[in-house]
Amino acid sequence: MRVLLLISILMLGACTGPPGATLPTAWARADGQPVNSGLLDIDSLDCKDGIQKPEGAAGSKANKADNSRAMVDDFVGCMRGRGYVQIKS
Repeated sequence: MRVLLLISILMLGACTGPPGATLPTAWARADGQPVNSGLLDIDSLDCKDGIQKPEGAAGSKANKADNSRAMVDDFVGCMRGRGYVQIKS
């Protein structure tokens, strides 16, 4: 039952990514401990939920690009706050 719940949460999270922004997907623990994939998924979904902001209908493309970059920065900051560091791939 837990597996089904986790899969449904992951599928929902995959559909709700911010438009125009590619969020980092490779993470390691800052303290050197092994990454627990279940906790990583939960933390990642919480951080994605935290950066979801309604966008106004009016706005230039440059403004949308700035918003996308700010969303990625907010997501990375949230993950760092939870003890993860981004791995460059």
